[in-house]
Amino acid sequence: MTNYSMWAMEFSMLPSLPDLALLYGKGEGARELPFYYVVIQSEDRVILVDAGFSDNEFCADACVQYGVGPFTPPSEILSRIGLTPEDVDTIMISHHHWDHISGLNYFPNATVYLQRREAESWMSLVTEPPKSAWLCGGLDPATGADLVRIGREGRLRLVDGVADVAPGIQIRPAHDTHTPGSQYFVVQANDGGDPWVFAGDTGYLYDNFGGYDGSGPLHPIGLAYGSNVCCIRSTDEMLKTAGGNIARVIPSHEVLLWQRFPSIQHADGNHIAEIQLAPGVASRIGR
Repeated sequence: MTNYSMWAMEFSMLPSLPDLALLYGKGEGARELPFYYVVIQSEDRVILVDAGFSDNEFCADACVQYGVGPFTPPSEILSRIGLTPEDVDTIMISHHHWDHISGLNYFPNATVYLQRREAESWMSLVTEPPKSAWLCGGLDPATGADLVRIGREGRLRLVDGVADVAPGIQIRPAHDTHTPGSQYFVVQANDGGDPWVFAGDTGYLYDNFGGYDGSGPLHPIGLAYGSNVCCIRSTDEMLKTAGGNIARVIPSHEVLLWQRFPSIQHADGNHIAEIQLAPGVASRIGR
């Protein structure tokens, strides 16, 4: 069995976002929203869950529009656990929104996994007429050319449904949820127990999975291009995959990660949560 060490590494944050955008029909408050890479490392692999965003014009404008805080590039973020962007050999993209895919150019050696349905959906949505602009509001136009170039370099893998990426790491579809071709990721646990599930934006928060302890009802996200029914079915599937253990589910924008796992906050405000360490690997969060 391959053992993996895993970290959630924050690179930016949104100080306050209304709950209505995160939990369908719930508008009572607001909360902080972190943006983070998940790094999955074995003895010979460095895999990312999502590529984050970049400092290109589209992302910079989006950050201003939404009030996103300063962006720290991956060269600085990954160095905090002794890695560089060039070390990353694989990136699994949960979906095509700017804050999850626009950073691909920072990782020149990575093979990129994306659902074929998601790529085809992007191609159709970015050509929508102005009256339908809402449909492509989260899509960075530059990522189309990025994916073409990555494909020409032989580094693009368009997935149809389930796919194995590495020993003990699997892609699974969550279609017609947050986006038409969303996907999530299952990683075996070093202890042989319940696997880890990385939800993508089908589940932003623990509250989408029944709360911090997982005992409440499932609640769909606030922004679904698909249907709430598909969101509920997919989050239920994810939770069952994790053996019903909410502590093994990693939502995509959950500030409570810094509470649930050993973590550190750097001087720039960005956190690192140490999710799992392979046997013999020393902690890298410097607590």
